Amino acid sequence: MSSRRAPRAITLAQSWILAIALLGLSAGSSRGQTMDPWATGTEWFTLRGGYAKSSAAGAADGNVGFGFGFTRFHNSKWAYGGTAEWNVLGRYGSARELELPWTLDISRHYKWPATIRPFVGAGLGAYYHQLSGTGQDGSTVVPGGYFGVGFNTPISDRGLFGLDLRMNVVRAQAQDNPVFGGEVTANEHQSRVVHWGVKLVYSVVF
Repeated sequence: MSSRRAPRAITLAQSWILAIALLGLSAGSSRGQTMDPWATGTEWFTLRGGYAKSSAAGAADGNVGFGFGFTRFHNSKWAYGGTAEWNVLGRYGSARELELPWTLDISRHYKWPATIRPFVGAGLGAYYHQLSGTGQDGSTVVPGGYFGVGFNTPISDRGLFGLDLRMNVVRAQAQDNPVFGGEVTANEHQSRVVHWGVKLVYSVVF
């Protein structure tokens, strides 16, 4: 990653974290009946922001990612929903590798004595993949899925803060790009490739 791109990525991440913090303060200042965020029928609207990275051959250093999601609790342990994200997997100068996953999700939440609650989750969906600024650009949509772990903790009557780590497994692309090298090379064939994501999460409870 060039020296100009790295500060820009850091600035974007800091801006997203600040936006999440301001939303948390806003929710904390609102008045209303205290809710159990994990109660049956409870719904969450979630904003996500942080880091994204591809482990494919020739991939650039990781960059930033953002997203939003919806979750509904079937009971206090199990929930389902959906997530959409915009992830810059890496940059080389003006060249960019972008991925937009749309997934249907299921998650299992665990009650601890403390207010923090960990969870494990999984999802399946469509992954839009794009290379731009390389001189040999292209885009495609492939199937994929993820396994995730993380935690959430209440920070206000209707607000939660958390962390989400996802390992996305996506079908590799048979490409020979002059900048990123491609996910399939002469020395290595990958039918699947792993894309990582680590994001801070703010959820509003309804």
